[in-house]
Order: sequence, then C-alpha cells, then structure tokens
Amino acid sequence: MLYFLLFAALIASCVFAFFNMPMFGKLPAGERLMRIQQSPNYKNGKFSNLSHTPDLTEGATYFSVLKDFLFSRTAHLRPATEIPSVKTNLHNLPAHDDVLVWFGHSSYFMQLSGKTVLVDPVLSGSASPLPGGTKAFNGADIYSADDMPEIDFLFITHDHWDHLDYDT
Repeated sequence: MLYFLLFAALIASCVFAFFNMPMFGKLPAGERLMRIQQSPNYKNGKFSNLSHTPDLTEGATYFSVLKDFLFSRTAHLRPATEIPSVKTNLHNLPAHDDVLVWFGHSSYFMQLSGKTVLVDPVLSGSASPLPGGTKAFNGADIYSADDMPEIDFLFITHDHWDHLDYDT
C-alpha cells in the first residue's frame, strides 16, 4: 500500500510540475485580472459566451465523443500526400504591396498599406502540449516563427492550444 501511495504521489507531482511549465502561461493578477473581471463575458469567476453555445452537438455526450475518439477509425483524415505549398519570403516583401499568405488551418499573414498583420499563428507544427500529439499536415508546416517579419498587429481569435503554444 505504501508503494502505491508513493507512486500516486510521484504521478501527482509530475502532473503538477507539467501543468506549471511556462508554456501553459500563468493566472492573471493585478491590473490584468481587473480588466478581465470587467469584461461583459466574465461572470461568476469565469468567461461565458453571451449567447448560448453548447459544448457538444445535439445528441452527443462526453462519453460518446471520448469513445469515438479512442476507438473509432475514420479513413481519409490525413492527406495521402504532402499538401502542395509555396513558401513566400515574408522578410523581402515590397512595403507597398498588399499581400495575403495563408499558412493553413485558420492562420494567415497580411501586409496591408505597409502594416503587417498575423492572425491565429500556428508555427510550431504541433497542436498539442504533449510530444507525439496532433501534428500539422506535411506541406502545411513550412513556416516557423523565424520566417515572420516584424509584426504590427497580432490577432488571436480563439484560445485553442495550437494558437497559444509556447514555441509560436
């Protein structure tokens, strides 16, 4: 029994240490927390959508979603071949040109009237904090943070891990 408790304590310590790594950010405090609390979406200690937004589609349960994720195999979820792509050198764009470069998923770069805009970047090639998690499709992973010029505006439209990962 003692070994089991020691093992459980070790696992709990590892999980605690993992979730306290810098890549997960930190809880808001001070002025930032006050701004958050003043948001119309912040109620009862958490953010809530102003309109009804169900977590699951009608008829689905968390158990059914988990079961399908773990045990159902759906064909054709990944491209059979590399996605055709052209890598644009974003550092050498003429300043007067208006440009849109789609990186894949919901990520793109724009240069408009000489200003650079980056929207929902996913630049680490991974959509998971765990090694071996969801990876970008081959051909949709050709840009990295080093490929970005100086950015004037950065927009994050939703808080999924892939857009907020530490490497990006």
